[in-house]
Amino acid sequence: MLRDDLITEISMRTDIPMDEVEEVLDEEDMIIEEELCKCRKKKCMITTILVVVFLLGAAVAVYVLDRKDKIDVEAIVKRYTDKMKDYLDKEKKMA
Repeated sequence: MLRDDLITEISMRTDIPMDEVEEVLDEEDMIIEEELCKCRKKKCMITTILVVVFLLGAAVAVYVLDRKDKIDVEAIVKRYTDKMKDYLDKEKKMA
């Protein structure tokens, strides 16, 4: 049913003027839109917090493993930065 048909039908059944019915429906639409916006913001905030907690956990794990000499962070970083430099040099030659 179209919005105009809905307004007409509600107005006829309840003996309320069409302008008032339209105003009420507009207010209802605005309230629903505000609730959806709040829900999206909440979902975004929760996702951001979860990502930050995950990254902090990973950083702490790397730090602890480095302190116990289980991994060598400096060697890993050096290896990957060297790979990145090689890749960038290869890209510069191609361009």
